[in-house]
Amino acid sequence: MPENEETKIEYEENLLEEFAKAIAPDIKAFFQSDEGRLWYEEWLRDHPEYQK
Repeated sequence: MPENEETKIEYEENLLEEFAKAIAPDIKAFFQSDEGRLWYEEWLRDHPEYQK
């Protein structure tokens, strides 16, 4: 397979929903932490197109 060729994989919607439910609490906890808030502030400075 060539290096720049993409592989497309389709998953059942319920599998993706369960995965999202499993990782959502950790993502939320990260962005509520001091480290997560700092990371997000720095990311926003680098991506002004997402500023409100």
